Order: sequence, then C-alpha cells, then structure tokens
Amino acid sequence: MLTVHAPAKVNMALDITGKRPDGYHLMRMINFTCDVADTLTFEAADDLTLNCNDPMVPVGGSNLILKAAGALKSVTGFNGGARISLIKRIPMQAGLAGGSADCAAALKGLNQLWQLGLSRDDLANIGLQLGADVPYCLDNRPALVEGIGEIITPLDPFPDYHVVIVKPDINVSTPAAFDAFDRAKNVSHPDIDGLLSAIAGDDRADIAALAGDAFEPVIFRQYPSIQTVKEKLAAAGAAFALMSGSGSTVAGYFDDLEKAKAAANAFTYDLCFVTRIVKERK
Repeated sequence: MLTVHAPAKVNMALDITGKRPDGYHLMRMINFTCDVADTLTFEAADDLTLNCNDPMVPVGGSNLILKAAGALKSVTGFNGGARISLIKRIPMQAGLAGGSADCAAALKGLNQLWQLGLSRDDLANIGLQLGADVPYCLDNRPALVEGIGEIITPLDPFPDYHVVIVKPDINVSTPAAFDAFDRAKNVSHPDIDGLLSAIAGDDRADIAALAGDAFEPVIFRQYPSIQTVKEKLAAAGAAFALMSGSGSTVAGYFDDLEKAKAAANAFTYDLCFVTRIVKERK
C-alpha cells in the first residue's frame, strides 16, 4: 500500500491580471500549503476504483483523482488499475484547492505505483490540463504562481505565522466567482511585487498592508458574512486576515499562538482550526 498526503493550499495574495481567448484567467498568486491534508492510499488492482470516507464526495468519473488516473493511462498507455482510498479533511468549495491537491497526489502516487517514470514536469503538464492549481500542488511549498498556474517560483525565505482557517457555512463556486469578477465594474489589484519585497525582507507591517485577494470585493458583496469573518479575525488580534482563493475560507495570520487559539475558539463553525505554514517540499 502506498500513501500520499495532499495538503490544503492557501493564498496569501491573489490577483487576476487578464483573460486568455480560451477563457482561462491569468493570475499572480502567493501560495503556501498548511499542515491540514487529505490522505490518499493506493493499491495495485485489476480495475480502477475510488472510495472516500465523506459521502458528499463524488467517487465517479467527475472526480479529479480518477481523471488524473485516466490522463496518466492515456499518456503512457498503461492498462492496469488501482484501488484508491481517500480520507477527506480539506473542505470542498472553500478556496483551499482540495480537489487539485487530491489530483496532484493521485498523479504522484500512481506514477510511483504504476512505475511510469514520469518527471515532475511531465506530471505538471498533465495536471495543468485538469486544473490550474494542480502544478502548484505537486510542490507544496511557498511560491509565486503566475500564468494560469504553470509558472511557479519558490519563495525562500517566507514568514512564519500561526494561521487560523475559518470556513463559514457557505459554499462559493469558483466559476461563478470568476464570472462575478469579470462583470464587476470596480475591482481590486493587490500589489504583488510590493508584497514579494516585504516577504523577502520579513517586513511584517508591509506584509499585513499589502496582502490582498482580488476576489474579495465581489464575493463580499454577495456574501457579507464572509467579510464579517475577516473583520472578526482582525478584531481578535490577527496581524491581517484574508479570504483564500474565491472563498469562502478566510485565513487570519497571527504572530502569537495563544491569540490564534483564542480567535479560533470564538467561532462556532464546524470548520475552524489553527494551522502552520509548511515550508518543506513534500
């Protein structure tokens, strides 16, 4: 049995810089992964099957894990199967790239199980056809991510924070969020270059001032309760708080662990926890 962990991705910053003719949006993002992860196990089998501990997760052909397996078989001509089990911990429709993380883990796990010998770049090229976050999720370390997700520049050093992850009882559709952004007349564009400089110099004041998510204005207009979560984290002592991706998850960044724990305890949502920024490549 082979086990691969699939950590959640969090955006410390996200900008949308354009849209290609094929409909893909051009992005600039500062990403990291945290120590909350799904777990995938793989066993050799004649057929390809997927089961999951969460009954809300579809285990048919629409699941990115099975799409990853199909793509690997198509590229390599491999005809075998696998019995795949998924333990789901990353909430769905939360802006934490849970599906992409699982897809990346499947690419890595099946490449090893099936002894395909594909390189990381090979897997990234396959993954990009399945989801823009998949290439980043193959690396799982702080990085600047550009283009449609294929240009990845690792960031080292990267600041340490205690991060409070809060998922309100709201699910936000990523395609709908992009559509709302495209239709919006007034949108924000965070200063990614300025934030990169602040990160390189560990300038905490500038990091707090410059971190931003271009989705926030359009999502907050539709879901004011998500903005309320951000404001509550700031009031609890977060150096800054920010929605991750298209939401609905909000991350609060704390310098003090006890303040982070107290802030997390103040929320009644089922999905609320304190985590850490993972810097090592997994």
